[in-house]
Amino acid sequence: MSDPPESNPFTSPSRDDDSPPEELSTIPGSMAMAMLLGYILTGLQIGEFVLIGDHQSSNQFTLLVGALLSLFITSGLIARSGPSWAVARFYFCFHGVMAVGFAAMAFLAGKDPMAIWSGFAQAAICLFIFLALGRQAVRKYHQLECPQCHEINADGDDLLCLQRRCRKCGFRW
Repeated sequence: MSDPPESNPFTSPSRDDDSPPEELSTIPGSMAMAMLLGYILTGLQIGEFVLIGDHQSSNQFTLLVGALLSLFITSGLIARSGPSWAVARFYFCFHGVMAVGFAAMAFLAGKDPMAIWSGFAQAAICLFIFLALGRQAVRKYHQLECPQCHEINADGDDLLCLQRRCRKCGFRW
């Protein structure tokens, strides 16, 4: 009689025809793009701070504060939580609206065209970040999926999505 084959301790516990498990730690492409754009926005704001740094005005420090906020909020997107997603989405929406307002004020005041284009560039970047954060894959990454019916939504009972309610089944979590 032949001996049974020895078990190989180095083989995979799953068969080759099994589907690979779903990766929960991978960052969706649209979120990676949003983070890249957030860092580009931060770089643009720091560049503006350096360009107008020789002029003594309070506007240059506003750019630095905005750059720090953009940096911290963009870096916080790596956290897998609804509040970090909500803060980023609200911040970039607000920043985009304010950038358009500042560009319009610079145009009406007859300021340097570079200030006008900078405002519109920042508004465009913020719009793309806002739209990228609204994608379904990003919402799922930030745990905005209903644990009961698996509907991906973002209806928060509060402003920061600390407690959420499903649009489809009404379940709170």
